[in-house]
Amino acid sequence: MKPRLIRVLILLFLVLGLPLGLWRLYLAHVIDRQLTAIRAAGLPTNGEELNRWYAAVPDSENAALVLTQAFALRRVYPDSRSNLVFNFKLPKRGEALSPANAELLRGYVGLNEARLRHADEALKLAACRYPIDCSQLMNTPLPHLTWLKEIAELHQYAAFLAIASGKPALADSNIVSILALARTLDNEPCLISQLVRLRLSKLACATLERRANAGPFDPDETADLAAAFARTRTTNVAVRALVGERAMTVPYFRMTKAEAARLHPPRAGNDSEKHSPLPCYGPAILRLVGYYDLDYGSYLIGMNKAIELLDNPPPENLRAGGYLAHMGEASMQRHRTLSGLTFSSCASIARHEDEGIAMQRLAFTALAIEGFAAATGRFPETLEQLTPKFLPEVPEDPFTGMELKYRHAGKAYVVYSVGPDRQDNGGLEVAPGNEARAKAYDLTFTAQR
Repeated sequence: MKPRLIRVLILLFLVLGLPLGLWRLYLAHVIDRQLTAIRAAGLPTNGEELNRWYAAVPDSENAALVLTQAFALRRVYPDSRSNLVFNFKLPKRGEALSPANAELLRGYVGLNEARLRHADEALKLAACRYPIDCSQLMNTPLPHLTWLKEIAELHQYAAFLAIASGKPALADSNIVSILALARTLDNEPCLISQLVRLRLSKLACATLERRANAGPFDPDETADLAAAFARTRTTNVAVRALVGERAMTVPYFRMTKAEAARLHPPRAGNDSEKHSPLPCYGPAILRLVGYYDLDYGSYLIGMNKAIELLDNPPPENLRAGGYLAHMGEASMQRHRTLSGLTFSSCASIARHEDEGIAMQRLAFTALAIEGFAAATGRFPETLEQLTPKFLPEVPEDPFTGMELKYRHAGKAYVVYSVGPDRQDNGGLEVAPGNEARAKAYDLTFTAQR
């Protein structure tokens, strides 16, 4: 906070007196009204309530408990090959695994065969609730996210090995397992958890694309894979993530220094308190004049509006991204660091959700194209030819509300969404690892046989 602003606020406090007290009472009323409305909607406003909102699951039905056992079965190479696996990049479309890489992955998958079997047994259970404690707020440990990603990658490696060995149909079970791993995060109310969930769904789509490039599908394959993608929910991911993020941020606005130190113990030689965004570490005069309560009320109103926008179907839900980005920028300009950081960190969730929706719809459409090709011996000229036998209707692009794009030539086809820039770039793909910097690209599913 700038010294000049602090002096102005001190002067206001001394001069206004009673009116300032009434102002603080009004702010407290606004905050209490917002919190009451959130609770009336059955939604959490703190970590303890969030724990209850993330519903418990009977141990006998809880896949997370068995998956935790599978995580512990992790095995790595005892030599430099471990680093090779850690830094491994799968070959691009049209490129085969080299013999050396195939041997590396085959050995690594073999080391973890028991882990994969145990995880697949867990995925047969009806529900999942990981043992996390949201009362730790932003300090909540989420180690299972790393392990889920590792097991999903093992399945992807196994799928690539099956394709490389000339048995592409064996990759189908790996795709189904990756999708099932993503579904274990369905109800986890953390922004990072839902981002990992979407990442696993995209991993399954990428593996399906590799499978499609290896050869045609038979009808049973397309039916089984389509059913697996249908079971994997991609909508309302953003809403759940934002509800959880709000519940884990709200307590910080009125947290004491002792509570903050218990959640985030200070480290020797670390001047974190001085730069902390938490109101409890800010100047006392700002609390007295209601500055932080003003931020608190604005935060609640802003998050409520963002959740309302996110609850719209795509592409209308994308308005929430612009709103959150604007709120984040405005809060930072007003030196409301806590709300500004939270708004800004959530601004991309709508885009990520719609990317997940787009990839799922591309997978559905590609499987319908493969079903059409198996039945007729050729690819369709338009996506309308897939309806109603192979698709009930042509899927919409979640970024525009218009139909997905499609073209084919010879033994190749591409079906695509115009992506976050909402511009048709003709199926232009983003270079791997360049997603954050690329400005013009589409989300594609391409088969080139």
